[in-house]
Amino acid sequence: MKNMAKLAAMLATAFLCAGTAQAQETIRLGVSFYPFHSADDTKPDILDTIAPELAAEGYRVEKTVFLNYAEANPALAHGEIDGNLIQHELYMDIFNDRAGAELAIAQPVYHATFALYSGTYSDLNAVPDGETVFIPNDGVNTARALLLLQSAGLVTLREGAAYGASLADITGNPRNLKFVQLPLTATAGAYDEAGRTLAIMYPTFARSLELEGDAERLYVEERNDITDRYAISFVVNAKDLDDPKTKAVAQALRSDAVAEFLKEDYGWASTPAR
Repeated sequence: MKNMAKLAAMLATAFLCAGTAQAQETIRLGVSFYPFHSADDTKPDILDTIAPELAAEGYRVEKTVFLNYAEANPALAHGEIDGNLIQHELYMDIFNDRAGAELAIAQPVYHATFALYSGTYSDLNAVPDGETVFIPNDGVNTARALLLLQSAGLVTLREGAAYGASLADITGNPRNLKFVQLPLTATAGAYDEAGRTLAIMYPTFARSLELEGDAERLYVEERNDITDRYAISFVVNAKDLDDPKTKAVAQALRSDAVAEFLKEDYGWASTPAR
């Protein structure tokens, strides 16, 4: 009888464990770059950080890596993944307009440290007449770069110019700066080849030149109502904003653990958005 009771208890435990494993629902999240995905398996990322909290809620994270981050939104819109972590609100809005999609921000995560870099000048006042500035060539980041230059006092934009600003919106350029527009991935290389005069870059790309922290940052983007919309965020289809999976991920991304991760492992490139 004792053996039968022991066997029954073992079977019951196995059944409960199997039930728990089966109860774990998969959350498919699209990622493309650090800190949401690390090519180094020994280096933890944010999804590793939130996995235990989500597991406690009955969810398992399945990471889908997009080498081309532009593929992550179509995959989300078509229901191939449950959410992604590759963009800010302005990028999302452009995709929605062009694709007729209805993606929405579920949770802002962090603000990338967007900055004007210079290895030549240590002060804005030292920038000479006619100097060249390398800036991103895509619409969203061109506007962001021009807004940064305006806040630094290097250019003036027409009244009302904001997220859609282009070179044509420059109304004042007292230093007669010359602008060279390049893809984000090419800016760091061009900046280096030109003698590190002036370039506006994200820290991820500046890191390719072994620049971390404040190294060669001449002017850092200010946080305000406009730039707050550039927070890299957790995005889902609008119809899924109230889905329990969405709420679980959003809550985990607001945790102290994520804030600490950003501070300790990505502080050179970001500030938490929560």
